[in-house]
Amino acid sequence: MKKTTVKKIGLSIILAAMLLTSVNAGSVGGFGGATEWTQIANNSQLASQYAKQLQQYALQAQQYQQQIQQYVNQYQAYENMLKNIGQLPQAQWDQFSQSVIGLKQSLAFGQGLAFTASSYNTDFNNLFPGYDKYVSDSKNGSLDFEKTYKQLGDTTRDTVNGALQALNLRAEDMQTDEGTMRQLQALSTSAAGQKAAIQAANEIALHQSHQLKKLEQTMMIQANMQGEYYAMQNEKKAFQEAQAKAKASDGIKPTVGDEKQVTPW
Repeated sequence: MKKTTVKKIGLSIILAAMLLTSVNAGSVGGFGGATEWTQIANNSQLASQYAKQLQQYALQAQQYQQQIQQYVNQYQAYENMLKNIGQLPQAQWDQFSQSVIGLKQSLAFGQGLAFTASSYNTDFNNLFPGYDKYVSDSKNGSLDFEKTYKQLGDTTRDTVNGALQALNLRAEDMQTDEGTMRQLQALSTSAAGQKAAIQAANEIALHQSHQLKKLEQTMMIQANMQGEYYAMQNEKKAFQEAQAKAKASDGIKPTVGDEKQVTPW
């Protein structure tokens, strides 16, 4: 995916600010929690926006996954070149270094996206207390969204740390783009260093491609379930309001219990 396309993807402003192994990232830039949203929308509008936004995030995860797959193909091509010529020329190594920066940014993006999706799930549960039971009774009842997002973050952190340890590096060494480029430049001085760096990057890229796919699928399931639950609540509310109007037209005053049911939220 071209750099211009990446820049057009919403929320990409968080990439430069997030760290390679960040697992406690803040919510994705541009969107706050339920408190901020409720200042401009009621619960029904907010619930609808959650599902729509999650679908957009899932599409973004898919786009980043496609970019990561390009990195995987690139790294495998570099490994073949090393077998044939022993050491990459500077031009190819520079290309590799730039791709590592892109890979680093995609990791930060994925972590931030998982955090935000998990926050949306928490907010939705707070808006609709009956949603938890709906999820547990559904065919996806065994899927714990918040636990799944946490596991995605934990396995990404462990994979990255393991790959860096193989290079005798720490996560702190790669926190900034400048630090990353400096470490890669040091590795470029020997064929063995180049090979180790490319293999580590390939390992991380393969993992991230799989993680983004799982992230996309989980967010789509979450979006669909929240959308279905929101629609179900709207239908229930419309039915109860129709009942109340029918009783009123017949001269029957709604009981206290009926009045409570008219507004289920």
